[in-house]
Amino acid sequence: MPNLKSPTSAQVNEALRRIPTPPLRRAFFEGLKNPMWVEPLAKAGMFDNPPEPEATDDGLIRDFYWPEIDYLIRVAPSAPSAVVNVLLKLAHSRNAWVRRAVFTIGASIPANEAERLQPLLKSWSASGFGWRSDPREMVAFAVNLLKGGQYKSGKWMANLLFRPIGSKNSHKPDLALDDYWYQDGLPRIVEALGDDGLKTVLPWLEEYERHSGHLTEAFDLSDMSRESIRHKGDQHPSTEQSLIDAVRDLAAKAMAADPETAKTTLIKSRMALARKITLYAATEALRNDGDLNQGEVDGLLTVVPEFMADSEFRDDSCRIEFGELAREVARISPSSLEPLVNFISAGPRIEMDQLRERVRRDEDDTPEELQERIVAVLETWKHRWLSAIGSEALPPALKPVLTEFDARLGAIESPLSPANRLTSWSGPNSPVSGDEMSIMSSAELVAYLESWHDTGDGWGPEPSHEGQGRELSTLIATNPSAIDGIDDLVDRLRPTYLRAIMQGWEAAVKTGIGLDWHQAAKQIGGVLAHSDTSPFPVEGGDWDDDVDFRGAKKAAVSLLEELVKKRETPPISPDAAPLFADLLIRAADDETAWTEYDADDHGSGMDPLTLSINWQWPIRLHGLLNLMAHGTGTPWYGAARTAFEREIERPDKRGASRAVIGEGLGRLLSVDPDWLKPRLGALFGSADGISRDQQVALTTAMASHYYHRALYDLLTPSMIAAIQSTEPLVAGWHGQSDPLQRIGEWVVSALIFGHKTLSDSVAEAFFTTAEPKVRGEAVGRIAWSFIHAESVGDVVRDRLADLWDARVEHVRSRPEDKQELNEFYWFVRSGRFDASWWLPRLKESVELDPELAGQRFMIGKQIASSSDVDPRGALEATRVLLANREEAGMPVWDLTQNAVPMVIARAINSGDEQLKQDAIQFMDDLGENGNPGLEKEVNEVLSGRITQDDVGE
Repeated sequence: MPNLKSPTSAQVNEALRRIPTPPLRRAFFEGLKNPMWVEPLAKAGMFDNPPEPEATDDGLIRDFYWPEIDYLIRVAPSAPSAVVNVLLKLAHSRNAWVRRAVFTIGASIPANEAERLQPLLKSWSASGFGWRSDPREMVAFAVNLLKGGQYKSGKWMANLLFRPIGSKNSHKPDLALDDYWYQDGLPRIVEALGDDGLKTVLPWLEEYERHSGHLTEAFDLSDMSRESIRHKGDQHPSTEQSLIDAVRDLAAKAMAADPETAKTTLIKSRMALARKITLYAATEALRNDGDLNQGEVDGLLTVVPEFMADSEFRDDSCRIEFGELAREVARISPSSLEPLVNFISAGPRIEMDQLRERVRRDEDDTPEELQERIVAVLETWKHRWLSAIGSEALPPALKPVLTEFDARLGAIESPLSPANRLTSWSGPNSPVSGDEMSIMSSAELVAYLESWHDTGDGWGPEPSHEGQGRELSTLIATNPSAIDGIDDLVDRLRPTYLRAIMQGWEAAVKTGIGLDWHQAAKQIGGVLAHSDTSPFPVEGGDWDDDVDFRGAKKAAVSLLEELVKKRETPPISPDAAPLFADLLIRAADDETAWTEYDADDHGSGMDPLTLSINWQWPIRLHGLLNLMAHGTGTPWYGAARTAFEREIERPDKRGASRAVIGEGLGRLLSVDPDWLKPRLGALFGSADGISRDQQVALTTAMASHYYHRALYDLLTPSMIAAIQSTEPLVAGWHGQSDPLQRIGEWVVSALIFGHKTLSDSVAEAFFTTAEPKVRGEAVGRIAWSFIHAESVGDVVRDRLADLWDARVEHVRSRPEDKQELNEFYWFVRSGRFDASWWLPRLKESVELDPELAGQRFMIGKQIASSSDVDPRGALEATRVLLANREEAGMPVWDLTQNAVPMVIARAINSGDEQLKQDAIQFMDDLGENGNPGLEKEVNEVLSGRITQDDVGE
């Protein structure tokens, strides 16, 4: 700083005399570039009292901008020690700008000076770091410490940001950062941690598993978080998956560098997930053997026999990773796999006494029977593991064993693929697994189910009939033949298992798997014909065993409803279809089902359509309508329609039957319009009015069908009656739109497809009667739908644009209807309209209704992009949107973060001198109202350091 000098006391005093007001103080500090003023100003007390936040009348918190902090941020890289000295005296401050600045400064100054801020952060850890603090700068602060030689402090900061600290519920650990910023920042921290990363990040993962309930003193289910360490499968991005990826990648690097230490670190956690990661890490290190010398490869091969000697690795959760490792070892050193012979011979990680009890079916089981079942379980385990390792990798002694298993049990396809578990980590337990059931013959399986008894008290994770039923249902869903040939299931099995079989068969049919149709028809008929009373004494605690046949009967009716659906490729054989139709029409006619549905009010929180798929009586109605959908020429049509007519005549005060009618409107119109059309007024309402039942039918029809011209014409009188109703409409289904808005969406669709004009009776009723907000939401919803459409024709797009202009013209003449403009941002976000069209309309919409500036517009990126083609329009729109802004809120954050710097920079560079001056004035206004660092951000855009591609990143 050769040209900069420290001010004299006289200069300081004169400067302070000239800035007695906030505007003058702001102008002074924004223009001050000399870092040598920090200490003199600090001695004069200029940095002692940042303004404290205040509560506003509407319940928000207003943070007052403090221009002094902007100066400190600007000069911190040049005077880090002096600035840190100032910040350390501000521990008492609750000003969010100050708290944010600590991270901004800590990320930009030498690490030894940034480390001095640690006591300040510790004093704020209880009250929080302020809502304005940028998570990226918080992470950058920690990275600066880690990379700058202040490793201990950096590690403390990394733990503060990334280590789970508890849980307010059993599934979601508490974190200092939101999920998105956690996922964004973790890779940067991992890279900065270097060689010590595994020891730091592995405990974060373990804490996450503990606080999420996957890892307790009683059980370890952490392995279920990632069945294959290599592949996420269909797992959604999440904090947990980010942690697993981080530990996985750190472990692979550590294993390549020091196999013994890495193995010890990972296994020390005793977490099942860590064992899987250990095997994966060894595999990855060996896969990259080209980057290792022979000594390093030998070191890796040394730890492999240790895995085969450790019984923990024989747990079935390790099968995929163990198989991958064995295949990699075989490529480099086949002799290292000789211990596999003993490893496989040892069998699964379970005590024989425990296994014997698991396969025991009756106290009178003979030792020979028990041994036969034990052998079957062991063989299944060995077959799965040998298949995972693969024939080419197996030692010579094991190759023929796999060949024999494949010949006898069938080769396992994709042995290294995840099994797509259907069970969850909590809930009822089964005494045997689905795999163990799968190796039983049909006769053995049914005999086992009828002979097993629940001897527990229903408390804790004891096996139960319900738990075993769920395993059975999962098995049947993928392998219905597991009970083929057994025709007396209803006489032999508890209703719990009959319900499970029906549910398994239904799942199989949904995926296109065929059944033994005649067996299924006989068992369904047997369940429906059985009295409600079960001959089996209930065993276990609450919900461990069905008390009667009601659940099984509901499952049987639900199965029939699925079986009789019309499909392009029906899985049912033609000769079986009449059997199921007859069962649904006659055997499923159950008066008790109606009584249960009509009397129960516990489901009052459900909408009618949801009720219709959760109660036996309306499920049968769905089935009858499915039968009718096959056409009037089917042999069962007349009987199905008669049954349907009889049921919908019941006084259904809960509305499920009306929802069934609404959901099935399209099929009824297609199959039997002569039956439907004379009943339209009675079912859906007419010009004479619309009752509650009719509202349920209409709103369900509109919520469950896409817009269709024929349905629109059909329902025109009903829609007009609904629009003119003086009471809120009853929703048959709580979809994404409320009922009146959904009608509006159909109106807008009819207009933009050219099927109707604004003179249409429904359109006229909607745009003159519905509330302005509802009208705006209907138009906005269609604009939103353009985002998800594969293509939008120019004519359709332009008709929607014309409709918007017509509605704006209406608001100009009727300002009290300004809320009709509240969804315009979807026109912007849809990406289907040119900026030259939407920029002036956005500006006008906000001018007509200034309150729109407070809506969740979130269109900063689009406005930034538009500044390339229309810098003046972008500046004017941005200025209007921020004219009456609140201090807090995501829309303001979005605009200031993603739009403002780019828009101002483009205006400055436009070549239009007046526009340039307007942009500079706008920048000054924003800075005066609390936007520190804006000038720096604008300069970074002007210099090319920030581009359009960086917006929002």
